[in-house]
Amino acid sequence: MNHFKCMLTAVIIVCAFSMTGCGMAEERDIREVRDYLESRYGSRDFEITKGETDGNISYKVTPAEFPEVVFTVEEGKIEESMDWAYHDDYAAQMLYGGAERMGLSYEKGEEGYDMFIYYQDYSGLDSMAEKIVKLVSDCMESRAFEKLRSTCLIVIKPEGETEEDFPGYHIRLETRYTARVKKEFGVMASKLDPEQFKEDLRLCHIYNSYSCMLPKDEAMFTEADMERYRAICTGAMGEGKDGDITVYDLVNEGYFGLNISGVYQILSAQGLVTEVDGNSFTASGNGMTIRFFPEFRNRESSVSYEVLSGDEELVENERPGSAYYAVRAMTGQSISFSTPEKMQAAKEAERLERLPEILEAFENAVTQEQTGEAGGIEVTLMEMELYERLQGSNSFYVESNEEMVWTRIRLRLKNTGSTEVWVFPSTFIPGAEDRFFGMVADGEANLYRPSDVINLGLEDMYRKTLQAGETMEGNVYFKLPRDLVTQEDSMVLYYFCGAETAAVLLPAQN
Repeated sequence: MNHFKCMLTAVIIVCAFSMTGCGMAEERDIREVRDYLESRYGSRDFEITKGETDGNISYKVTPAEFPEVVFTVEEGKIEESMDWAYHDDYAAQMLYGGAERMGLSYEKGEEGYDMFIYYQDYSGLDSMAEKIVKLVSDCMESRAFEKLRSTCLIVIKPEGETEEDFPGYHIRLETRYTARVKKEFGVMASKLDPEQFKEDLRLCHIYNSYSCMLPKDEAMFTEADMERYRAICTGAMGEGKDGDITVYDLVNEGYFGLNISGVYQILSAQGLVTEVDGNSFTASGNGMTIRFFPEFRNRESSVSYEVLSGDEELVENERPGSAYYAVRAMTGQSISFSTPEKMQAAKEAERLERLPEILEAFENAVTQEQTGEAGGIEVTLMEMELYERLQGSNSFYVESNEEMVWTRIRLRLKNTGSTEVWVFPSTFIPGAEDRFFGMVADGEANLYRPSDVINLGLEDMYRKTLQAGETMEGNVYFKLPRDLVTQEDSMVLYYFCGAETAAVLLPAQN
């Protein structure tokens, strides 16, 4: 009996030591996992439980800051965690699991932790934007992405646009190998401003509606958002053979020119669209019927088409991704990008920008028969004369009109530099060292370029070279405002050579 008691006591002691050893081993393992988590994600509170996954030892981890998140830690190196003996799915549970918990519709991308988030329409963008801001903020706060060897790109786009290259709105979470974010409609997660994001996401939808899709919900767009779109939209003009202009103010020039939306807007405005099927459509005009399809290249919107009847050689004439010739053939219009209003606004902006420079030129201008100098070219205004009819040495002539009068300005140029200079080329190239060019400017900074009348056989100095040390005289012809050429100090000849400029006051003509 005493022998049995001794044996029972020994067994109890062995089991106690075994249980203590098992507990110590598990505590050691959890401590190692905790050290791994701290080295990878920083010092924070994690609840860790040891268990099994598919027959292998694993650890279930819950961060105190995100009690709704449970991720798994397992032994072994993988590509995204080569610096540790463990790996986990923390980033996936924060990103994809977070999207599920917030009720976001998403799809995993093919690379790294890329994902596509889909929305139904423009009206729901603000509420969805708040969820995405929360998702991105949580992902950054978790620090689950900082040391990843993978990229993380979130692309937000309309429901049904599953084409990978559809250019939606981009958000990049910073990782070890973070690529640059797209310039338009993209932001790094660390710079995501909640209110600005809402505005930019709505603008991106409108931009894509008029670039990549057939506009469907434009009646929902606020006027403020439409004004923002108009500010970045080129607009387009169609010019017929008779010179008539049609303005398509919401058509935007794409990377390949006309995209699917631009083609649709133009043909729809002309009443040529006969059938719409999703984002493709059919149009008929000028004896042709063509089916147009959306296409995407390197996240840029383009268009392709099939000629159902008519001129089948059209496709051979197009550059890839364009439908310029198809639209011209169907409408009889040549399409250019911009509108009269935008061109006028751009001209006005340029005028205001150069106004201080022109006013300074007036202040420093020399008078007739005085010599000015720019870039080693000395300039003297010898003579100025007006013509109602500018007659050449042949039977050809050009006439003035009520507003503008032909003006001949005779100049003497002397090259005091060491190299030859090309005089009055057809285009002005700022900063070109070997070119001399002049324009007439008025006090409001309006510019008047020299007119090429070389075919009239007139004596002029266009497209000639002035050798170093030599002097030449010749005429330059302008069409100038009548009301200004009769006023004193109202206009200057503003000339350039290299980076230097100078000016000569034009004498008033009676």
